[in-house]
Amino acid sequence: KIQNQTTMSSSIVDINNDTEAKAASLIDASSSASQKSVLFFWAEWHAPSATGGPFDMVVKALAGQSGTDGVNFYRVLAEEAPTLSQKYNVTTVPTFIFLNSDGAAIERIDGGEEVARVTQCYSRLVSAASASAPLSSTITPTTQQSEEKEEEQTLNSRLQSLITSSPIMLFLKGTPNAPKCGFSRQAIEMLTESNLTFGYFNILEDDTVRQGLKTYSDWPTYPQFYVKGELVGGLDIMKELMEEDGGLVSQLELEDFVIGNSISAVVEQDQTNDDDATTALSLNDRLKQLISRHRIMLFMKGIPSS
Repeated sequence: KIQNQTTMSSSIVDINNDTEAKAASLIDASSSASQKSVLFFWAEWHAPSATGGPFDMVVKALAGQSGTDGVNFYRVLAEEAPTLSQKYNVTTVPTFIFLNSDGAAIERIDGGEEVARVTQCYSRLVSAASASAPLSSTITPTTQQSEEKEEEQTLNSRLQSLITSSPIMLFLKGTPNAPKCGFSRQAIEMLTESNLTFGYFNILEDDTVRQGLKTYSDWPTYPQFYVKGELVGGLDIMKELMEEDGGLVSQLELEDFVIGNSISAVVEQDQTNDDDATTALSLNDRLKQLISRHRIMLFMKGIPSS
């Protein structure tokens, strides 16, 4: 049934929509898994994870040996399978979910560019004890500490990927269109007033991130505001910077991330040059910069909050 509804590539099953995901028993939580699996969420617009990209190539290489390892590979078109993506809280590509034979996610990778991590996580999945395997009744403190340390490192890697997923990143309660607390609303208003483009993460949708980021950043409250991978602070810090000359934009040198930071300015700079081809080239370069500024980019009339 699955082969009729999905595209097979060696030992990889391509999942192109939620219907195919359901047919592969990936959505129904009650479905009992019998083999370990790797879910690879990708997007056509993301070159590293698209066909022929480095992540795609490493998955094909690992899938080539998965026959002897007993691991299933699923290559999921993330935006076309929203139900499956939501089930595993996929917010960026590539995302890898490593499932044990009971369907439990024992490790994951969110974003980033480290292809080697995929191989490392796969090796740990293969060597991990299956859910049906008899477990020792005694777990030594050393083993427990090792497992806890590994879980902490995995969470920290995910948090770092989220923090760096956008040059300007806000972790808040709710979304820019529907903040769930006054502090988050004020932070959104300041970014909107500054006319800045930014990424965000709703901590109410993932308690692991919500609690883990407090420890990771050593900052106990939300919202948390990051610029270029570094913690700036919370609402109070944002307010202080807004009161300084030039506000957030000048104080944090964010001129490149002001919405509409004038494509026309590029043309104006070239108006002294009579060569129309040069002007067009400069505009095209500017457009390319804007398009590639974030992994996901939306050009729209207005701003997200209004």
